[in-house]
Amino acid sequence: MKKVAIITDGSCELPDDLIERYDIDVVPLAVIFEKTNERFYVTGESGTMSKDLFYKKLRQEIPKTDVPLPKVFYGYFMEAAKKADSVIAIFVSNKLSKVILNAKSAVSGIHDKDITIVDSCVGGPALGLLVLEAAKMAQDCRSKGEILQSVNDLIPQVSHTAILDTLNNIYRSGRVGWLRKSLGEAFKIKPILHFENGETSNGGNFRGREEVLNGLKRLAPYALKHSVTDEILIWHSRNIEEAEELKETLSKNNRYSKNIRIIEAGPIIGGYMGEKMLGLIYLGDFKDNWLLGE
Repeated sequence: MKKVAIITDGSCELPDDLIERYDIDVVPLAVIFEKTNERFYVTGESGTMSKDLFYKKLRQEIPKTDVPLPKVFYGYFMEAAKKADSVIAIFVSNKLSKVILNAKSAVSGIHDKDITIVDSCVGGPALGLLVLEAAKMAQDCRSKGEILQSVNDLIPQVSHTAILDTLNNIYRSGRVGWLRKSLGEAFKIKPILHFENGETSNGGNFRGREEVLNGLKRLAPYALKHSVTDEILIWHSRNIEEAEELKETLSKNNRYSKNIRIIEAGPIIGGYMGEKMLGLIYLGDFKDNWLLGE
C-alpha cells in the first residue's frame, strides 16, 4: 500500500501519460451543450469528447460546465483510500468552481479515512503542475506532511500567463460586457490573464499577434531560469504553429534541462479562452517586465 494517493479534477489539463505514470486519480467534470442536449466528460487531457469535436461545436455555442455530486467524490475518495494510508485531493480554485464544495460535502460523511482537500487557488494547467509535483513526491514515498508542505509552498509561486486572441468567447459567456468586447476588437487588444487570489486577473494587454508571440519569447529564458520544478507547459487553443515556435525558443535556451511540453486547452477551460490563445505556465518567480519588456 502506498503512503499517499493523489486526486484532482478534470480541469487539470494533464496529459494521459503523466496521469498514468504517476497514478493520479481524476474526478471527471462535465461539459454540456444545451442546444444539442449533449453532455461530455473530461478527465484532464482526455474524456468522452475529442478536442476537434469540441472546438467545432464551440463555434456554435459556449458550453456550460458541471460538477459531480458529492456521492461521486465519495466514490473516488473511498477507492483512493483502498490503495494508500492517506489521500490528498488538490482541486481547482474554490472561487472558480463548486468542486471543493461538493468534495468537502463528500468527506464530511467519511470518518475512518485520512483525506485532505487542498484549494489550489488556480485552475487548468497551473493546477496540473501542482498535482504533478505532489504525485511525484507520492511516488517517491514522501510523507503526507511533506507533500502538503511542498504544495502549499508552490501555490504562491504559480506563474500562469495566458494571452487571449479575442474577448468574444468571454463576452458570449457573459463575463465581460459588449463595450469592452467592441473596444478590444477595434484596437486588436490581446488580454493577458494571470491568477491572483484564487481568481483570474488582467495582467495588461498586447496589440496584435506579433506582440503576443514576442512577449512570450521574451519571457521564455526567465521561465527556464526561475522555474523551481522540472516542468514547463506551453498552453494553446488551436494555435499549434505559434506553440511550436515558442517551444523552439525555449529549447534553444534550455541549459537547465527542463521538460517542455505543449498542451492544448480542453473543453472545461477552452470554452472561455477561445481559439488562438497562447500561454506559458510554470512554477517559479515571474515579473511583468519579463513579459512586457518595460
